[in-house]
Amino acid sequence: MRLYLLGLFALTAATPAFAREPAPRPAPQIDAAQVGALLSNPLIQEGLAAVVDQYAGVLLQTRVGPVAKLAGPDAGIRQDDTLGDVIGRHDPAYADHLHKGAKGAIAATGQAAKDVASMTAELQRTADRLRAVLGNSGLGLDSAR
Repeated sequence: MRLYLLGLFALTAATPAFAREPAPRPAPQIDAAQVGALLSNPLIQEGLAAVVDQYAGVLLQTRVGPVAKLAGPDAGIRQDDTLGDVIGRHDPAYADHLHKGAKGAIAATGQAAKDVASMTAELQRTADRLRAVLGNSGLGLDSAR
C-alpha cells in the first residue's frame, strides 16, 4: 500500500513537469486589400469612431482643476474643471469635431491600405523585372536575395 501511495504521490508531483505549452500559432496573414475594404465601410467607420468617442469621453473626465495654478490665471481653468470642461469652453462642438475627425482618419487609413494592396502586385512585378535584368547581366547577383 505504501508503494502504491508513494507512486501516486510521485506521479502527481511530476505532473507539472509533463505539462507543455501548446506550440505558438503562426501569425495571421494580414491582407491589406481586406483591411482597406473593411475600413472603407461607413458602418465600420461609424463603429470605430464611436469607440474613439468612448475613449475620449473617459479621458475628458480627468479632473484638471488641481493643476489650474500651474497653467496660470489666464488659462481660465477652474478648480473643479475636467479636461472636457476646459476643451468645451474653447470649442463647444468638440465632441462632434472629434467624431468627424476620427471617421475621416479611419476612412483615410482604409484608402491607404487599399493603395498599399494595389501597389504590392506592381512592386512584385518590378522586382521580377529587376531580377530578370540582373540575371541576364551575368553579374551573378542571384545569391543577394
